[in-house]
Amino acid sequence: MKILILSGRFGFGHEMAANAIQEEFRRQAKYAEIIQKDLPEYFYPRISKVLYKIFGLVAERYHGIYNLVYKISGRMNSGNKPGGPVVYQRFRKMMKEYTPDVIVCTHPFCEKAAATYKAKADSQIPLVTSITDISMHKEWYAKQTDLYLAPTREVKDNLVSLGASPENILVTGVPVRQQFLGKTEYEAEEQKNEKHVLVMGGGLGIIPGLEDILYTLHEMPGIRTTVITGKNQKLYDRWAGHFDDVEMLGYVDNIGSYMRKADLVITKAGGITLFELIQSRVPMFIIRPFLEQEIVNARYAQEKGFARVIWGEGEDFTEELRSILQDSGKLGVMKECMVQARREIMETELSDAVRVMREPLNK
Repeated sequence: MKILILSGRFGFGHEMAANAIQEEFRRQAKYAEIIQKDLPEYFYPRISKVLYKIFGLVAERYHGIYNLVYKISGRMNSGNKPGGPVVYQRFRKMMKEYTPDVIVCTHPFCEKAAATYKAKADSQIPLVTSITDISMHKEWYAKQTDLYLAPTREVKDNLVSLGASPENILVTGVPVRQQFLGKTEYEAEEQKNEKHVLVMGGGLGIIPGLEDILYTLHEMPGIRTTVITGKNQKLYDRWAGHFDDVEMLGYVDNIGSYMRKADLVITKAGGITLFELIQSRVPMFIIRPFLEQEIVNARYAQEKGFARVIWGEGEDFTEELRSILQDSGKLGVMKECMVQARREIMETELSDAVRVMREPLNK
């Protein structure tokens, strides 16, 4: 049994979803051979670091350009068109090297490359695509995909409208790692005398309005704050040790434990973060989302009632933040909405989806 999981670091969510799928495969099939690869790095080893650095720079500082490219690519339904000979030859080399029984992709570039190989080589290797984006972007559709893991029912309906068969789509949410599933009794009992607020800005550590956030939380009695800056060392250096009731952390592996201890998470609306918090059942506070996918995610969370979103550039969010934290009733309603959203979204658990993926291997 050999599973090849392909992703790319264009945003950390794709890689995290790949890690989640790998974890579940290992939990179910201890003796399976699981190979996880960054496909852009495999295809372009000499320039992949530069590509990722440019991507991070554009996403952080030139998001207008990023959003324009994203919108244009969303209007181009390239899923039915195989890629060129270079993509085919490089993917063919990978297939000869790893000879997988199943291919799982968590990024549309990976899906397109695998679909190109299947089309040109007439390969029968099952191709599974886990969609990490709820914006219903057309680039996620490829007719060579055998099974989709869709984040929401709306995305499933969109895939069907593009040509996918409903029976080949499982609505799983975006896969999250085991650490985000469940809540221990210790953690449930711990949060009593004070409220815990978690502030995080994704892997790039981009946190709009952080100074106002920290001063507002510091001035409120009974609030303890943890800030996770990811790989943003400048942000960490700027605020580490500044407040005695604020814990500053860089990149952490056990972020799930911090989420589950929190009463409210102030964060970007990344796709993987959204579903990690849905699984952790913790309400969200989102300040001025600016990347197109995050705008869609924030709107979705707001409509479902488990997030408060500050949209305007000049809008003062501090009063709203105080209001939510000082009113347990508001937090309670948001949490109930999150539990309800999880019930609506998770038609199929990841564990069941992985069992379906393993079926072709057991024949």
